[in-house]
Amino acid sequence: MEIRPECYLCLERLVELTVGLAAPESELKRQAIHAAREIIAREFTPGSIPALIANRFHRAIREITGNPDPFASRKAAETAYLDRMYAKIASSYGEDLESLLKLAVVGNAIDFFRDEAEVTQDILARVEFGISHLPGFLKELERGPGLVLYLADNAGEQFFDRPLVDYLRRQGRRVFYVVKGGPIQNDLTRQDLSISGLWEALEPVADTGACTVGLVLAAAGPHFRQLYDEAQIILAKGMGHFETMSHLGDPRVFFLLQAKCPPVARALGVPRRTFVFCQAS
Repeated sequence: MEIRPECYLCLERLVELTVGLAAPESELKRQAIHAAREIIAREFTPGSIPALIANRFHRAIREITGNPDPFASRKAAETAYLDRMYAKIASSYGEDLESLLKLAVVGNAIDFFRDEAEVTQDILARVEFGISHLPGFLKELERGPGLVLYLADNAGEQFFDRPLVDYLRRQGRRVFYVVKGGPIQNDLTRQDLSISGLWEALEPVADTGACTVGLVLAAAGPHFRQLYDEAQIILAKGMGHFETMSHLGDPRVFFLLQAKCPPVARALGVPRRTFVFCQAS
């Protein structure tokens, strides 16, 4: 994905939001913002990946403020909201694979930068994929039972993910539901999943062993690395995974997301707010 001026502005906004949540109105806030902006200025180059820059300044913000999970209250609110929205729309989707992919992806409309009214509009609208590589996904499934890694994205999306995970397991697939190894932005962690009451429903659960936006294999733990190497299919939700994995060219990876920002939409060749299910190439 080509880095653009919009990415710089987005990173600046993310710094302000994160530090504001981590250390409101304090000397630590000033120090954290200064350190994060220095990282952006140093790392923002044409070949860089925005999510990786965010990982670096999130680490600095955590170290300076001493707050390991600035988005905790946001995640709780988003989880409660998506729980309500799932109950409202789930029955309008079918039980076939394509319908369950659409139900799963509509939960990805949530984002800490987006107005709730816009998110609600997208969730209530009927999902149509701007890109759908369902035939390729079916072809991979036809190869027989194998390990599927389902890389979760934002806290709250687990309600929308569960029916698709259940479907794949009923088809004889061994599915690991994968969350982040610790708090990062509003991404789902083991603790968030447990609090939501869906841990047992989605078990077996694994985590990446790392606190990173998207997936950084070099930072991942050994258990996850082993699962990753063994996987037949990797279903990766959200823009963070697309940013950090699309350049790998791994045909096992299928991205399931809403293109919520212009740079990601341009990289995919679709209008902003388009839902996408595509195979890495």
